[in-house]
Amino acid sequence: MEYKMNQRIARMVLHALSGGTVPDNGLQYIAVGRKEEVAAITKDMDEVAEGYSTFRLLEGAYGTGKSFMAKLVKNEALLRGFAVMECELAPERKLCGTKREGLETYRCLLSRMSTRTCPGGNALEEVLDAWVYDCREQAEAAGVTEEEALFGAIWEAIRPLKKKLEAMPHGFDFYEVLKRYMKSEVQRDYETKDAALRWMRGEYRNRTEAKAALKLQAVIDDKDWFSYLKLWSVLLREIGYQGLYVLLDELTQITRNVVNSITREHNFERLLSMYNDCYGNEAKYMGIILCGIPSSIHDKKRGIFSYEALRSRLSNSALQGEEGCGGPIIRLSMLTAEEFLTLLERLEAMHAMLKGREGYFTEEERIQFVNYEYRRIASSNHLTPREFIRDYLTILDLKSTDRKQDGMKEFLDGQKKVRMTSTMIGAPDLEEAESSGKYEGFTL
Repeated sequence: MEYKMNQRIARMVLHALSGGTVPDNGLQYIAVGRKEEVAAITKDMDEVAEGYSTFRLLEGAYGTGKSFMAKLVKNEALLRGFAVMECELAPERKLCGTKREGLETYRCLLSRMSTRTCPGGNALEEVLDAWVYDCREQAEAAGVTEEEALFGAIWEAIRPLKKKLEAMPHGFDFYEVLKRYMKSEVQRDYETKDAALRWMRGEYRNRTEAKAALKLQAVIDDKDWFSYLKLWSVLLREIGYQGLYVLLDELTQITRNVVNSITREHNFERLLSMYNDCYGNEAKYMGIILCGIPSSIHDKKRGIFSYEALRSRLSNSALQGEEGCGGPIIRLSMLTAEEFLTLLERLEAMHAMLKGREGYFTEEERIQFVNYEYRRIASSNHLTPREFIRDYLTILDLKSTDRKQDGMKEFLDGQKKVRMTSTMIGAPDLEEAESSGKYEGFTL
């Protein structure tokens, strides 16, 4: 199989995978399996583009591919014309909290907003400036050149948007800031433009600061930040995007990592509100995907299912069972042996391309590696793609450098002794210990 990719992408993909993380680009070259899950997500995207909203939970143990699936969703959403906001929950970023943790999540989402032309994040200003430019260009094409008349033509053009925004909670203030941003961009008043941008990012801590900067007695706070995400989804749809996708990872940060039961319950209430807004179609043109380990969902003491209102909504129907993607929860199971074998072939092809080689192992040797991984203790239930990939990349690195003549059998038998070289971390300490006789006769 030939892979049409450049060496920069291949190196970036292998570097990220060797560290146990997911690369930002090149996922299409290593994606295997997950057909049912991907089909369910793409169906959701079709519904979001039609004006509905969706809510999904990606459930899987550490290393099973939750972050990988989230990146696949992001790339597919960008290709389909959506804007994407993503954030990893953390101790300082939750859905709500006493120290404005919810607002910090909103700020993170806005700062990591991505579009097809700006996939790396920080796309907010580019999106707004492109919209202002289009509005101005349309007005000038109609023969409007004077400044006051130009503003009048722009306001008239966005009147349908005004009606939609002002019909939603906090829409009036949001629209007023948009107007000031547009006017300051046309007039090249960068101070006012930056103030409006700061307001939209939720950077003003109180109304006094907002009033001094914009003469506006309203700020985005910890209680209403999700209402502003709903406004963003409508705005993005009106200015040419298909809608908005919101990706939140590390769900465990609002479940078992929250010691205070009251704070945890408040986060569950916010999650319930988000779910209800999606399925009640209050959040139009929006898709929400959260990623979490099984204990963050099913733990009856601290997990999401400890909150009865969420458990009753998120649980699959008794007739459906635990399999399938028909319910809100998508469970990521282990890849099959055939899918692992395909993944190995692709990883080896990328590694060989960087080293200028044809390949390293035969198909029979790759099958030996798959069988070896499956024979490990508890691997039938706990073998994850992360462990699988890192093991194989380690063998490829050794095969391309120190052990070029060895076959897969020699790597798996573990009969070769590995000695630390002077360039390896910890080598000076080991040499000192060996010279003192402390570890005499000890080998790795």
